[in-house]
Amino acid sequence: MRQRWGYFWGMSVVDDHLQLVPGNYASLFISERPLDPPGYGAVMTEMMSAAEQMEGYLGFESLRNAEDGVFISYWQDAASVEAWAAHAGHRMAKSRGTAEWYTAFRSVLCKIEKTTWFRRAVNPVAK
Repeated sequence: MRQRWGYFWGMSVVDDHLQLVPGNYASLFISERPLDPPGYGAVMTEMMSAAEQMEGYLGFESLRNAEDGVFISYWQDAASVEAWAAHAGHRMAKSRGTAEWYTAFRSVLCKIEKTTWFRRAVNPVAK
C-alpha cells in the first residue's frame, strides 16, 4: 500500500489537491540523511499523522533523491506553524533528527504571497 507522503516511492511531487492562498505559510525542510536510518520510518509516520490532526495544517509536498531531500509543509497561518513547532512529538523528532539521522539540514519559513498550479492533461487516446 502506498503511503500518502513522499517518503515512499510512487507519489507525484506536486499535490493537485492543495488549495493555497496568499497569507498561508510554507515550511521548507531541506535535508541530507541516509535513505532508511533505524527508527526514522516509524517516527515519520507518527509525525505525519500528528501534523494531519493539527488545526491549520494544509498538506505537504516532498522530494527525495538518495540522501538529499526537500519536504515542504503548508500551514494556514503563523499561529498554526507555531503550534506545530511547540508540539511535543515534533520537538522530540527534531531532537532525534539532529542526534541520530541528519548529517545536515536547513529549515526555512516563508509567507506565501502568490501561488500558481499546472498539471498537463493526460489523453489516453492520443495518437
